[in-house]
Amino acid sequence: MAIPKNILRGLAGLAFAGAGAAAVATPLDLPGSLPNMAGLGVGSTTEFAGGKDRMIGVVPGVRYVTPGGRLLEWYGPYAQFNFGGLTGFQWGPAVGLRLGRNNVDDPVVSRLHEIDTTVEAGGFIGYEYLNQGRIPWRLRGGINVMTNAGIVYGGARVAATGSLWVPLHPRLYAGAGLGATWVSGSFNRTYFGVTQSDAVASGLPAYSPGGGLEQFTGWLAMIWQFDKNWYGGAMVYGQRLTGDAADSPIVTQRGTRNQITYGVGLAYTWR
Repeated sequence: MAIPKNILRGLAGLAFAGAGAAAVATPLDLPGSLPNMAGLGVGSTTEFAGGKDRMIGVVPGVRYVTPGGRLLEWYGPYAQFNFGGLTGFQWGPAVGLRLGRNNVDDPVVSRLHEIDTTVEAGGFIGYEYLNQGRIPWRLRGGINVMTNAGIVYGGARVAATGSLWVPLHPRLYAGAGLGATWVSGSFNRTYFGVTQSDAVASGLPAYSPGGGLEQFTGWLAMIWQFDKNWYGGAMVYGQRLTGDAADSPIVTQRGTRNQITYGVGLAYTWR
């Protein structure tokens, strides 16, 4: 690939920190009152799901409201187009880049089967509530369903998320979110399994996980408008692997079930 591997792998966990906080496993969400924006985020994340070695990555981000009032959101490896309203009922298609696992630093995990980078597609459905009181806070929740159609993994991945954005000042937003992700057995076997040949090559025990609840997620973020057309942001995003994913020897012997991503970003805005 022409993209440097440290930047490409960083897409797996980084949010567009200048505009909010999320990861490849979850739908993105930002307060609907923000203007159109485009920018870059930079941060630190783990090399692969369940790993502990860290790397630096850079991701782009775009948030654009069309003349017809539809919302396009693209942050790093995930993009969605909302056919619903900026508040109220929301729904539409989604596409994501699911990063593979190759050329990792861990000398044992590097002997496991390589996983190709692939594209996921699916859709989302959700609802956003705007409180019209003195403090116009926003509450957003939804469900996102993605699949790779058997190209790298089979079945589907389903994420449920919720977020709250509160203005602390006309130029300062604070946000927080929680989520959970269910995955198919094929997904877990691809990303957390250890085949018999893997076991021989690496010394890890063979492991064939099933599907189920894969992780819980949570994030905190702040967005600051420091100039008429410029916003800065910071975020921290946590993932706690659970179920068969957390029991994988890739996680228990070589990595950690607690995954942390953090970063900062800068965005240019327009109305």
